[in-house]
Amino acid sequence: MISFDALGAEELNQVAHRKCKLRSGNDYKDCYLYYSRIYPIRNRKPISYSKTHRPLIVDLQNYGEPSSDIADKVFLRLHLQLMHAFWLEHAKKRGSNLPFPILRLDDGYLMGCGKRPVSESPNIYCPDSSEITLDVRPLINGSSDRASLNLSYLSLAILSHEFGHHVNKHIGREKYQSNEENEADWRAGKYLGYVISNKLMPLEGLTTGANLFFSVGDFHLHSKHSYPKDRFKAFMNGFNDESMGIGSFAGEWLQDTNETFSKRIHKSSSINTDMLYFDVYRFEIDRGRQITGNIFAGIIGVLNCSQGSKEACANSLLYQGKAMPEGSFRKQRMVIQCQSNTFDIEGDEFKSQAINSDRKGQAQYLSQRDC
Repeated sequence: MISFDALGAEELNQVAHRKCKLRSGNDYKDCYLYYSRIYPIRNRKPISYSKTHRPLIVDLQNYGEPSSDIADKVFLRLHLQLMHAFWLEHAKKRGSNLPFPILRLDDGYLMGCGKRPVSESPNIYCPDSSEITLDVRPLINGSSDRASLNLSYLSLAILSHEFGHHVNKHIGREKYQSNEENEADWRAGKYLGYVISNKLMPLEGLTTGANLFFSVGDFHLHSKHSYPKDRFKAFMNGFNDESMGIGSFAGEWLQDTNETFSKRIHKSSSINTDMLYFDVYRFEIDRGRQITGNIFAGIIGVLNCSQGSKEACANSLLYQGKAMPEGSFRKQRMVIQCQSNTFDIEGDEFKSQAINSDRKGQAQYLSQRDC
């Protein structure tokens, strides 16, 4: 009898295929996903990686869409392996090594950092023991957008940030020498750019992660943020460093600028062929709402113990965030009128404007391409 608990991702995929090979079409796909998910993959150090990380990418492609209403543990552990392969290759180029961290998804106790209960220390990196804890549930309590959130992709964004602290510890900071959190945000964006370039996550996974990073104020005891938009910029800088760049596609979405994406909508019923329609993601700042204190209990990066005593490290969980202006990637509809050289964002408070007045540069890009 096969001991599924001891199998790695590749072996599980082979078992799933053997169990489902007599089926076809969607029936095969549903069967395959079922058998490749029901058995846990142990959190272990991978034996080796190719330079292209192809075997791990194939595993994730075969795994398919993760659960959205819960954090998919198998999905996250597969990404932990790819994440390690991605940054290990980077570390070796810098003459460094990168040990494999421990991902804690249980309710035990940390081995370092004051040995606090994992349940009281969600979403942290503990460098004493190279442990990462992950639990998005405290982050979304009371969220009005709960139904639209994919908790697996949200968890992946947080994991990529906490792994960034792990990389910082072992190979040092590169992009943001004086700011630990921004460096980890940059690394998170860089990894997610790599993930999207390999078609392992839809764009919505990135925009949700970017929204979360922007919303975080000053939660870290040792690595303070002057303004949360710095966090968003660091995250998107990492994404743009690793993605295919402006003019490339993230799935069915085109990247227009460093901070905008679009998808052309063809309306066959439209009589006016001069009008172009796009679904767009634009990062917008809403100063009408404020984050009041620490909405997200135990938010990203609260406990990074690379500096200070263990007591100070543990006590950092008690610190709360500052009220800051809120912003987010918003999915909207843009209409461009080529003849009048104007554009409009449906549902906002502004009327049609000259295309050149779009400060984000998205309307200019789309009109030059499609008009």
